[in-house]
Amino acid sequence: MDRSICTFYQKIGACRHGEKCSRKHVKPSESKTVLLANLYQNPKVSTNENETMSEKQAAEAFDHFYSDIFKKMAESGEVERIVVCENENFHLSGNVYVRFTTTQAAGNAVILLNQEWYGGRPVYCELSPVTSFQEANCRAHDTNSCTRGDHCNFMHVIRPTDELRARLRQAQEKQIALSKIRMVMGDENWGRKWEEPSSETYKREAHPQIAGGTINIAEEEADIEKSEIIEVEDSKVNLVAKLFGKE
Repeated sequence: MDRSICTFYQKIGACRHGEKCSRKHVKPSESKTVLLANLYQNPKVSTNENETMSEKQAAEAFDHFYSDIFKKMAESGEVERIVVCENENFHLSGNVYVRFTTTQAAGNAVILLNQEWYGGRPVYCELSPVTSFQEANCRAHDTNSCTRGDHCNFMHVIRPTDELRARLRQAQEKQIALSKIRMVMGDENWGRKWEEPSSETYKREAHPQIAGGTINIAEEEADIEKSEIIEVEDSKVNLVAKLFGKE
């Protein structure tokens, strides 16, 4: 690699020196990854004493944030992965990296999101050179053993609950399947009713009602079974008659 290029920017998508870095930050003209800089407001680094949260509250708040971001990103194309940083240094704190399955989807996201606001702040979105989150990830942080604190230049990743991740993934797969069917059917509104939550409630009655009163389920099933036996016996008689020419 060219020694004049900043390896941290290429690998992490961010550099603690920013624009003052003595090495080049080569911004990609095309990428499957986008960066939303400092978007996640990490309660760990909050300066407001009134905003302190318990671990459970922080986890619930993060799940809500992750869900918001996933749904918004899915409007631009299929989301492959979302990585959120909880580093305590400015150049990585709250960074959200989104990996799409196509460069077109990533380009669409940049155009869409730079017109948006989130949490009362404008959103800044750009294409990122990051290609491997595994290389950018701080493995020591994953085991709570990172001792570099705000000097660590690798991603300290915060993750949503497995249940939320699975639910969002399933919802995306369903949406992609519906889109493909609509394309084949030539009808953009095909299946829209399935996307809306049903307002009807289903309740099975223990004793179905008819005009003459309550049905006796056991008697009804016995009558059905009896009629089926009679039909079988009649068919046997008819078959014997045909064989012996006695119709």
